[in-house]
Amino acid sequence: VATGLAQAEGVSGLSVIQDTRTTVGNMMSRMNYVVLLVIACAGALAFIVLFNLTNINISERVREIATLKVLGFYPNETRSYVFRENIVLSAMGIVLGLPLGILLHRFVMDQINIDIVTFEVKILPISYLYAVLTVLAFTVVVNLLMSGKIERIHMAESLKSIE
Repeated sequence: VATGLAQAEGVSGLSVIQDTRTTVGNMMSRMNYVVLLVIACAGALAFIVLFNLTNINISERVREIATLKVLGFYPNETRSYVFRENIVLSAMGIVLGLPLGILLHRFVMDQINIDIVTFEVKILPISYLYAVLTVLAFTVVVNLLMSGKIERIHMAESLKSIE
């Protein structure tokens, strides 16, 4: 039918809705890969930043941690003392990151609007839960990875060293 109409006299253009839907559907399925890549890169960045901050924190506080061990703090008390800062930083990141993420999402969606296709700006509530759980999971993983570094701090050697 579309071919017959396109060849008819007086018809300058023809658009088949099903073809447009298929094209937009293919485009959106490809866009999902881009979104997953951005999420993976953001997660990797969050993990690396948190890992580096924790590593620097422990390295700069070796004498303090050794002093806690000498004073008889249990390993869990020592770890919680050091990792409390990670938990606070992660909580601050969540509190500041969610509203800033909303603004960034709106900005990006405004930039990619074109005449043919308009995207609905919508963030599902479950997305906020996923974001919070992801940050908390990274925090727990980094804390577990760095627990070994705290355990390897030698009390006597650390306290004897001259800064």
